[in-house]
Amino acid sequence: MQPTPAPVTSRLIHRLDEITAEVAGDITARVPVYAHLPDKVVTRALRDALVIYAGAHGKPAALDWFRRLGARSARAGQDVRQLESALRMGARVLVREMAGAAACLYPPNDEFVAVMERAFTGEAEIIDAALTAHHIAHAADGRP
Repeated sequence: MQPTPAPVTSRLIHRLDEITAEVAGDITARVPVYAHLPDKVVTRALRDALVIYAGAHGKPAALDWFRRLGARSARAGQDVRQLESALRMGARVLVREMAGAAACLYPPNDEFVAVMERAFTGEAEIIDAALTAHHIAHAADGRP
C-alpha cells in the first residue's frame, strides 16, 4: 500500500493542537485513569499515529513508542481495556480528521479509499503494538 499523500498529513499537522485538545478531552471524560496525561504525551501519540496511519518513514520508531506506552501502562497496573479504550478514542478522532482532510483534497475515488485503508491499518497496528507490549509486561511482572 502506498503512503498517504503529504497534503493530507500536512493539513492535520497544522491542526494538531486542536486535535490534541479534542482527544485529551474525550479521554479525560471517558477513561479517567488517563486524565492525567499531559498534552505533550497526547500530541506525541497523535504525531506517531499520523506517521503510522500515513505509512510514512519512521513507522517502526512510532510503533515502538506505542509498545513502550503499553508496557508502561502494564507496569503501572492499568487495565488493558482502559488502554485500548483511550487508544481507540484517539484513533476515532484522528481517522475522522483524516477522512475530512482527504475528502477536501480528493473526491471519493481510489486515492480517498487508499488514505482511509491506510488509516484503519495503522489503527490496528497501534492497538496491536500497545496491547501486545502491555500483555508481555504484565506477564513479566508475574500478574495473572
